[in-house]
Amino acid sequence: MQPKRFPLSSWRTLEAWDVDLAERVREWHEIGFTVIMSPTVTDDAETHAKARELLDLCAAKDIEVILVDQRVCAPSGNWGRPAEERHLPEDYREEAAKAVKEFADHPAVWGFFVTDEPLAGNFPAVAKACRILRKLTDAAEPYVNYLPNHLLSPDGASAGIRRHVGFDDFGEYLDHVVRESGATMLSYDQYCSMSPEWGGPDQWYRCLADYQGAAIRHDIPFWNIILAHGHWMYRAPGPLEMSWQFYNSLAYGAQGIMYFLYRAGGIGGYGAPVDELGHRGPLFAQLQRQHAQFLTQWAWRYRQCRPVATYHWPDAPVGLKRFDGSGVVTALAEDPSTLRRPSAASHLLVGEFRDDQQRPHVVLANGSWEKHTFINITARGKAIHNIVEEGREATFGKAGEGSVSFSTHMMPGQAIFFRVEE
Repeated sequence: MQPKRFPLSSWRTLEAWDVDLAERVREWHEIGFTVIMSPTVTDDAETHAKARELLDLCAAKDIEVILVDQRVCAPSGNWGRPAEERHLPEDYREEAAKAVKEFADHPAVWGFFVTDEPLAGNFPAVAKACRILRKLTDAAEPYVNYLPNHLLSPDGASAGIRRHVGFDDFGEYLDHVVRESGATMLSYDQYCSMSPEWGGPDQWYRCLADYQGAAIRHDIPFWNIILAHGHWMYRAPGPLEMSWQFYNSLAYGAQGIMYFLYRAGGIGGYGAPVDELGHRGPLFAQLQRQHAQFLTQWAWRYRQCRPVATYHWPDAPVGLKRFDGSGVVTALAEDPSTLRRPSAASHLLVGEFRDDQQRPHVVLANGSWEKHTFINITARGKAIHNIVEEGREATFGKAGEGSVSFSTHMMPGQAIFFRVEE
């Protein structure tokens, strides 16, 4: 069950109840969030009252909520001993039923938070919690954020993920997750695109491919949580790097985007859209514009599309698909003017999709947050229809014998979205 609108959100959107809730909801509305995560509802009656106030405020702004209620949360895993078993409390079903009765039917509630990044030892309890919640209500989704395949050996292969999830093959692990939990969507976080020592963009793309593969196999959507502030070994993204993460995620078929974190700062964190003092930085305006453009222009059609394959041009990271012209896009040719400049090599992503009517669509994204590329695209079809805004397409391109072509400027970190008429 997906939210009513395309999910745009932030991890830990609100971490404590002691703020002006109305002011914070206005901020989420301004930045363009469609879903938020609440602080924790505990056994303190005041948190229940605050939760109801927050839900009412969000409903008025058409924002849905992932409610964090301790009665529904499953136990976290032990990172020091990932295989250590963790079990649900004996009264879990009874307590979860109370939370469901109290909140599930509120129009702002989209789902209940279950846990973050389950490990091998606590995943059975997490899967059981999800199954219990599905039996208790079909009005709210059990939300779990899963691990990325992010631990590397020197040759770029998975080194430590088996210790954490119990599988050598990450695709098999995701199949296990869907099968055991009954998941109707997947969510994960990965920030290594801003950290060369943790795999850089190549490993970031591999994780997208892992989740895209599971989404295709099980016909379910996936969400990607992307970096929005600097912390640990991850440097803060700039505006072009932020749009690069956003549009490259869409090229792989992500049906939800969350940020880590939109509000952060202080020791060990910097560069967030809103800092620890409440000051809005350059990324706030970037996300505001990005969300408004996407929701106005693309979301109506993009939500109807399901990924078929994503190709990298002219070369692909190890293990991913290199563009070969076998799909609906048959050829890419860079204009000589962009080749003469002393700059980094171009890198484009060709994300191919089919909508509910099985019509082919393409998200063509710039795989560089630094280089502009002027590219000629040839597709197998009669015409190209650019997705302009809700209910409207613009036809362009030069038709040939069984094909159609057009040229466009691909700005750093940007993308275009079009339908190919067969």
